[in-house]
Amino acid sequence: MSDGHDSLRTLAREASRGFVTSSSDQVAFGVAREIVTRGAILLGYEVALERGEIQMNVDCSSYPCISPNTAIRITLTRTQANLPEIKVSAIEYVSPWA
Repeated sequence: MSDGHDSLRTLAREASRGFVTSSSDQVAFGVAREIVTRGAILLGYEVALERGEIQMNVDCSSYPCISPNTAIRITLTRTQANLPEIKVSAIEYVSPWA
């Protein structure tokens, strides 16, 4: 369970970093999805992805998301039969000069 938290928290953190450094909202959502997908596969979660057990949610403190000082929270949730749900999140901020 602890390993699941740690690895998913790392994915959320990396996805949020990729998101806030993107040039637009459209690009940012794609970058975050790609980071989560590729990272999950590298961490051995390929079957979990195929089964839809890992979900990503993005919350922005303002819109468009890629605007100065916006807080971006990426939450990853893993639901697996007969196991407790794992839910982690990471917050990053868009540069004030974006």
